[in-house]
This record gives sequence, structure tokens and C-alpha cells, in this order.
Amino acid sequence: MKKIIVSLSIGLILFSGQALKAQLSVGSEGLFIQNGTVFSTDGLTLVPSNDWGFNNLIVAMHPSVVIWPRFNSIQRMYRFNRPVTFQGELALSFQDIELNGNEAKDLVLAYSKTTSNNYKDYNLVQESVASPNEHYVGQLFAKPIIFADVNAVSMVSTSAIMYKDIEANNMITPNGDGKNDVWIVKNIQQYPNNELKIFDREGRVVYSKIGYDNTWDGTFNGNPLPEDTYYYILYIDSGKSKKTGFITIVKEQ
Repeated sequence: MKKIIVSLSIGLILFSGQALKAQLSVGSEGLFIQNGTVFSTDGLTLVPSNDWGFNNLIVAMHPSVVIWPRFNSIQRMYRFNRPVTFQGELALSFQDIELNGNEAKDLVLAYSKTTSNNYKDYNLVQESVASPNEHYVGQLFAKPIIFADVNAVSMVSTSAIMYKDIEANNMITPNGDGKNDVWIVKNIQQYPNNELKIFDREGRVVYSKIGYDNTWDGTFNGNPLPEDTYYYILYIDSGKSKKTGFITIVKEQ
């Protein structure tokens, strides 16, 4: 395990320059990577243990999260345009702002064979090496793995946290006048790893969204809901905390 930490650290320090960032964006002529060669792009570093040849491969970094029921992913995703087979060392470096409420020391790698934001598609690498001081998490894969998406997840299931800076409006007046037409949750943009469910009096779900962004306008399947009081559950940071309450729809004349 010490070998992994040392080699990954060296790779992240020595191979983070602009000159190597194009090595994972390949044209039709293809690319051949000799085993043991360290290459990096936008914080993703790979050191293949076998000669690695491929063509027409593109990888992009996205500020995305994976929605987990108990755990919590960082706000960064590496997405390949097609699944790739890889054997060797893989690591990603990150910034504190991307931790999404996680502790750096608790991170492990997560990868999926398909492009997805659903935790059911991901494999957790529980033996990953995390370095909070160097701001990276990585692992040596002795056997080949197949992935299209790469992310990092905290393995710690945190008990409920008080998110006092989140304040939800309890009434909307969706009449098209541009005032109070949508349901606003103050500071929700700071917690993109959220899930919202809104119910009517009979307990039927009239609205649900992963990553609520202050856009619900009091409709169900595009149709305006009647004037009434509705109940909501807002799960924050993959269930680390939840907020509940009521929303009253008022049809002002």
C-alpha cells in the first residue's frame, strides 16, 4: 500500500501540467500508452500496468454528484464517452469546495460501467487510499476493471445534521405575475445532492425531483394543482438530514 501512496503522489505532482492534458482525448489515429506511463487530465491520473491502446476516446469532467441513500459523493464526475477496460493505478485529485460535505479522509473511489448518476450502477472500492493533505484518492487495480464514470464517495454514514441555513417558503401563489410563482428553498444551491418529494392530502406524490433547484410551480404533470395544502420531504446530502413541512397553494384573484 505504501508503494501506491508514493507513486500516486509523484504522479499527481509531476504530471499535472498542461502538456499532458490532451492524452485522454484521442482522434481516429488512436493512442498507445506504454505500461508504467503516468498521464493526467483535469485531476484524473492513470498509470496503466499493461500497454494500453485505444482510439476515439474522450473524457470530460463534470460538476456532478451521485445520489446515494446513505453515503455522499463529491461534486465531481469523470465521464468517458464509452466504457474502457483499465488495469493499474487510478487516482483523482479534488478541491475542498468539491467535497460536498464530506471528510476527505473518508473518500473511496466509485466507478460505473455506464454513464449514470444512480448509485445502483456503481462499485465502491473500499480499499482505496485517501490522502486529505495531498487532496487525492486512488487505488491500484491488480485486475482489469471496466468503467465509463469515475467518482469518489464518503463511506461514513453521518447522522442527521442541522442545516440551519436552509429555509423553505410555506406558500406559493402561481398566478403568473412573477411574484411567488415557484416554491423557493433558500440556499438549496449549496446542497445539490438533495431529493424532494411533495404529497397531497391523500399521500400521493404530486412532485419529485433529485437535485431540486427552486423550479416547482405548483403543477402535477404540467397541470395546475388545486388550491390546498401539501406536504413535503426534502432529503439533504443523500439522507444525512431531512426537512419536512407544508406548502399552501393560494390562487389569488
